[in-house]
Amino acid sequence: MSEGLSAQQYAGMYGSNLEGICLFENGRYVLYGYATMVPGNYHVEKDKIRFEPDNASTTFGVFACENKSLGDSVRMCFKGFERGETFVQLGDKKMQRVFNEGANCFGSPFVYESTVAPTRIALSYQYDGEEVKITNNTEVYTPEKKYNDFVLLYNKPDRYHAPFLGMVTKEEGETVLRVSLTSRLWPKVPDNKDMEELKAAFGGKPQELNELYANRHYKLLEEIEKDEYAYDAVSQQYLTPGTQRNEVVTDYNDVSALRKYVRILPVKRENKMLGEKGLSSIFYTDCGDPEKSYRYKPLEKPAPPHDGPLPTTTTPVPGSIK
Repeated sequence: MSEGLSAQQYAGMYGSNLEGICLFENGRYVLYGYATMVPGNYHVEKDKIRFEPDNASTTFGVFACENKSLGDSVRMCFKGFERGETFVQLGDKKMQRVFNEGANCFGSPFVYESTVAPTRIALSYQYDGEEVKITNNTEVYTPEKKYNDFVLLYNKPDRYHAPFLGMVTKEEGETVLRVSLTSRLWPKVPDNKDMEELKAAFGGKPQELNELYANRHYKLLEEIEKDEYAYDAVSQQYLTPGTQRNEVVTDYNDVSALRKYVRILPVKRENKMLGEKGLSSIFYTDCGDPEKSYRYKPLEKPAPPHDGPLPTTTTPVPGSIK
């Protein structure tokens, strides 16, 4: 690759339909693989390509709505917090772990209920990796008093969301992409339907998620087709045709009645020491202690949701690009 070459000249799909990187002509890309889908921007620097992944502006996501059907109760659904060491402090209470030490046998959804609406929510994490530099591990939120129904997300930092370098070379007459994330070489493949689908989904400008929708069991949707729903002001829900406002959803995957949750931004970010031992937890779950383990009672057999953050299961080997 020589100086002066532009992003357009390297656009294409590198890898296979199972894993690889798609480079789009507008300077956007997406790294894809099993349980991995990370878009971002790339640009050419002399003989290298610099990849800058899209990063959410916050490690946590806090979404809320006013749910009058709860009366004086408060509900908080925790999504993705089982992926690491995570902590929460509600109001003036002591800090707690979200899950107990050694927690396992996770059966979503995890819904915390209270009679006190939190005027302050502090969310923290303790990162267990070495390849990602962490500055502030705590975000503080101060939701409005009217909010009593929350969805809390944890977007665990990982190496795939950190900048990396790449280089396009010729290997035995074949055009390949080498990246610093792995020692594997990804050959360039002809444009195909998979690439077009990835381009349609990730080739545009990055967008921050500012709202989401959920049914009463917290099945999440990032967006809905508004012409397929009608907003019912009495129940504060989006309903599909024929759905009654007082109809009780008993299936986790039933999205006939949804509430809209709006994003709340943190008022402060800070770094906290999280070395305390013996902290209590919001949820307790242990395969060896099923009688005491948390269970979401409204669903007879809780189904593991597929809409929350997914762990990255591939383990690339560090490459040679510096």
